[in-house]
Amino acid sequence: MRNKRLIILIAVLGGIAAIVIIMSAVFTIYNTDAACATDYGDDNSLYPTILEVNEEVKAVADEFRYQNIFLFDEQAVIDAVNARVPRAEAYDIECVFPNKIIVRYNLVSEDLQFAVDGGWAVAGISGKILAVNSYDRTDPDGGHYSDTIISVTPSAAPDGDAAGEYVFSDRECADMTSLRVIVGLAESLYDGSGLRAFEKSAYASIDLSDQDLFIIRMRSGLTVRIMIGGHEDMLADFVYHMISWYTSVDDVYISRGTLTVNYSASSPSDVTVSYRSG
Repeated sequence: MRNKRLIILIAVLGGIAAIVIIMSAVFTIYNTDAACATDYGDDNSLYPTILEVNEEVKAVADEFRYQNIFLFDEQAVIDAVNARVPRAEAYDIECVFPNKIIVRYNLVSEDLQFAVDGGWAVAGISGKILAVNSYDRTDPDGGHYSDTIISVTPSAAPDGDAAGEYVFSDRECADMTSLRVIVGLAESLYDGSGLRAFEKSAYASIDLSDQDLFIIRMRSGLTVRIMIGGHEDMLADFVYHMISWYTSVDDVYISRGTLTVNYSASSPSDVTVSYRSG
């Protein structure tokens, strides 16, 4: 009887071991992929870049192959991608059972430039640095000019100075919060035909050095003064009215002069917009 019980026990343990081995083999990560979630509308020119970044992201994710899909550290994959692929900001890992993971990320594009120790940092709207150059990409006469990068003068000194880092370690600081509104809102407005009403590349420079007065210079020649005056919570309203005016007037108005946007308790929208030519 004792031998029979021992045989049963061995059979049970053997069965469990076999199941564990089979499960380990079946649910081991063998395949990886990358998926860009950034919506660039009709700008097909970015597809080659996205394909390149997909391969860079996959190369990092491949280092996590041969781990159990139930036990691997998803955050470690995200952190590794974000640290080693400057043009990607990973935010999620999708597990496709039994043996595949997909890294979902947003593409970091060349949006902003900041003066930093050692040169000029080109970063995305999130503040993630793509490159630190010895030359100014916003200088038309510098030989490396880009007509889409926005020159930013922040109110605080940046503390990041290398690709893969962030311009500000505090990603929710006042400067980055303001930039996300000013630049991000510009990308979110569409006209009646479904096309973007305003492109962020219309901005030439954004000066945030005075937190009570933001100065924006458009590539068209217009200067915009946003009078904050303690109404930081209304910045989105100020920007919306600025863009609404900008996209509704004739080119002659946006080619010169100054637009002032400020709070007014007497206005139905609490915002007034005034234009001065010359």
